Amino acid sequence: MSIAGKVVIVTGAARNMGYHTAAALARRGARVAIWGRNVDALDIAARSIGGDVLPLAVDITDAAAISTGMDRVADHFGGIDGIVNNAGVAYPNRIENLDIGQLEEQIRINLLAPILTCRSVIPHLRRRGGGRIVNVSSATVHRDGAFSFLSIYGATKAGMERFTDELRHEVQQDDIGVTTFIPGDTSTGFGQGWDEQVVGAAYADWLERGPYWNGMMQVEDVGEQIAHCFDLPGKAAFEFVLMRPVGREPKILEGG
Repeated sequence: MSIAGKVVIVTGAARNMGYHTAAALARRGARVAIWGRNVDALDIAARSIGGDVLPLAVDITDAAAISTGMDRVADHFGGIDGIVNNAGVAYPNRIENLDIGQLEEQIRINLLAPILTCRSVIPHLRRRGGGRIVNVSSATVHRDGAFSFLSIYGATKAGMERFTDELRHEVQQDDIGVTTFIPGDTSTGFGQGWDEQVVGAAYADWLERGPYWNGMMQVEDVGEQIAHCFDLPGKAAFEFVLMRPVGREPKILEGG
């Protein structure tokens, strides 16, 4: 199908992977609603993307806020044809040292939020006669050694993947395609704000797992491929996409 003129929501879209996904969809002629937490950052992103973009600050861990956000998108554009559940958060730490607040935040954003947004968007997609849902996971679930001490991040993404499997089965009769998109290491600045001491210990542990890794992909390339999930014919969908860097490089990170 052509995504031109279709309405797609992208969560966590003020920057990084979500921003580049929204930009790639807009280049295809989609009308895009970008969701996030920071109003100013969303406005800047919307102006940068250009085209028919609606920035909305939505708490994706709150069912009522999500429902209101969905209604605002549908009212503004006349309906909803798809969603990309991209928002995610990670805090590395040893299991014995897990911070309860960080643990709960990862569960809320990485697992609860996509469950709630999918729950809310299904009736909107059904009214359009079908649509597409893309849930963004992580290669951490499938490949050991992406980084150390990401037990909760990996567990929440694994839970989202299992949820997505059941979702795919339940909505196939409504012509709703469901994709689990799994990016490997990507240059996003994802670790900004992490505790330096914890990161140092995680980095040391990661180095002990072997001297080489595959390197990083460019975030623009990953966003382009997430958007590509909407390029398929209406009766076809990618069920699982695992996108990983190709290469063999010494484990030396910037500043490492």
